[in-house]
Formats: sequence, C-alpha cells, structure tokens
Amino acid sequence: MKIPYTKQDVNELVSEFIGIPYRHGGRGPDGLDCLGLVVLFYRSLGIEVPDGDGAPYPPDWWRHDPGRYLRGIVEHGKPVEGPLQALDFVYFEMSPGLVTHGGIMVDEQRFIHVLEGHSVMVTRLGGWWRRRLAGARRLV
Repeated sequence: MKIPYTKQDVNELVSEFIGIPYRHGGRGPDGLDCLGLVVLFYRSLGIEVPDGDGAPYPPDWWRHDPGRYLRGIVEHGKPVEGPLQALDFVYFEMSPGLVTHGGIMVDEQRFIHVLEGHSVMVTRLGGWWRRRLAGARRLV
C-alpha cells in the first residue's frame, strides 16, 4: 500500500478485517485478539509493531503484568498531540489504571477493534469509549 494512505485505502483495508471472530492469542483470519488485529492491520500497511514479548499469555495476563499490553508498542511512533486521525493506534483502560485494549482509528471519530465474544468491528469513539481512552500513538 502506498503512502500517504487515502480514505479509500483505509476503508478497503478495514473491510478485510470486519467480521473476523475474536480468539485469544489469535493472529490470523480464523481469529484475532485486539493485539493480533493491531499487529496484522499495521503489517498490511508495511509497518511492523511488536507481537507481544514472546512469552505465553493467559486470558488473565493483566493480573500478573498490568503494563504488558503497551510495553512494546509505546516504543514506536510518537504520542498523539491534538486531534486523532485515521491510522492512529488508540488504547483504552478497560478498568481504571489498566490498559488492556487497543484499536486503530478509521477516521477522526471511529476505530476498528475486536472484543472477547465479538467479531472485528468499527465503533464510534464517543461516550463510554472516550472516557476510557488512555492515549494514542501515531505510527504512520
């Protein structure tokens, strides 16, 4: 895919991921977790982000190592200052002080992500999600 990415480029890539089911540790079209989605989505753009730390992680990994989700990713790109834009990596505190979820902005108001028990979807970043937004990185 070329740089810069057009809105059409982003929408076409998003459509390739919509509907893939959630699977803990998933890294392919048969199932993805939120980190797997981030890794594969950016890889489709030619951007490598770390796929974890190489150690196995149980479904309750955050209880044992709460900083694990962001550790590798925050070394890439730069913090977003100002408005979010398409392709920004966004991450969320699903419990206060605990980042356990992430996604990628599709445009200024929506992001693609996957939750346990659901398939990959696009969601508006407002209300509930906006309150849980812990930060964003610009990788593109």
